[in-house]
Amino acid sequence: MFILYNLIYIFLLPLLILRDLITIDKNKLKTILQKLGYSITKQVKASIWLHGVSLGEIKILSTLARRLDHEGHNVLITSTTNTGRAELEKNFSDSNIEFLPFPYDLDFVHKKIINNYDVKKIVLFESEFWPNLLSSSSDAKIISLNTSISDKSFSRYKSMKFFTTYIFSKIDLFLAQSKETINRLNILGASNTKLLGNMKINPENYSTDEKKKQKYAKILATDVLNIVLGSSHNGEEEFVIDALEGLNINLILAPRHPERINKVLQIVESKGYKPIKVSDIENYGQIKEIDGKTITIFDEVGDLINLYSVVDLAIVAGSIIFDKGHNFMEPIFANTLCITGSKLNNYKQLKKDLCDTNQIETFETKNQLRALVDKYKDSVIRNEKLFAQQKALEDLSGSYELIIDSLNDV
Repeated sequence: MFILYNLIYIFLLPLLILRDLITIDKNKLKTILQKLGYSITKQVKASIWLHGVSLGEIKILSTLARRLDHEGHNVLITSTTNTGRAELEKNFSDSNIEFLPFPYDLDFVHKKIINNYDVKKIVLFESEFWPNLLSSSSDAKIISLNTSISDKSFSRYKSMKFFTTYIFSKIDLFLAQSKETINRLNILGASNTKLLGNMKINPENYSTDEKKKQKYAKILATDVLNIVLGSSHNGEEEFVIDALEGLNINLILAPRHPERINKVLQIVESKGYKPIKVSDIENYGQIKEIDGKTITIFDEVGDLINLYSVVDLAIVAGSIIFDKGHNFMEPIFANTLCITGSKLNNYKQLKKDLCDTNQIETFETKNQLRALVDKYKDSVIRNEKLFAQQKALEDLSGSYELIIDSLNDV
């Protein structure tokens, strides 16, 4: 099985390189050479290698890296994505912490990085089980961090259990998100497990800016419910506008993709409302007039958590028409009640833990959404529910202290 994996991977490698030539947004040649093991010339001590994929994972690993650096550990971080690499460059260009693009899964490249950086421990976020990395790191301890195994992955791993057991035997410690994940790991032959909780829920990953909060508070209404539709996709703005028609609210739309702003403006106008962009409001000292016919478009990239922190209710989209879902913990950590659509394919475990238990309420129809908004006009009910949501997140949260203690012990 391992030989077959390598034959397939080598066969596909030219396509992977071609894909990267197309998709890498800057320093294409340097990045690809580094992924092939070239241009890695530094002989730097980096006793702990952290790896994650997405921007969210890299933000968590960046917090962990700073803590490890503070304790005297040398740290290397790698990421697979453009956004992840950009975050590393922003955070650590003038730092002791080293960063690289994650290499292709080639044995000689992994060994070169491990030797050049004198890696003693490798931390892989969630399901980053790269066979050649695991097999080539016999001199380093491997830790799977925030381990999660979805229903689909569990079925796939069971179908090739011999190979899975071999791969998992190379991992010295699994720090798992949930008891369900630990049970699945045990079925698949892993015994070296510890319950961590979900690091994506840790409050340290979420912070607000007081000046920006004050800025956005000035565009809110003072006498009605202020609602933000966060991270909306095509079709979701229309759904919410129609659902909330006639309610005495102040609605703010925050599209997921900035390039959709002009389209959202057109949608608002087509529904008979006057759109106003936040960036066009010149005097933040003047509260916009709320006449039931104005909808604000939030067009300031990267500041959604600050907007969440000043409104009364957040409707997290990407789960109404679009079916993946977006981070519905963010408003709660910003001290704002959250509801979300029911299509949460990227958040199945959290949906099970938080939505199926009714801590975070979901909706499928316009009438269901309207009923929830109408209910949460009552500030007492709203605050009681927010407290319950915050407590539920606290119970599920992972701990940086537990990670560091586990790394020191392994």
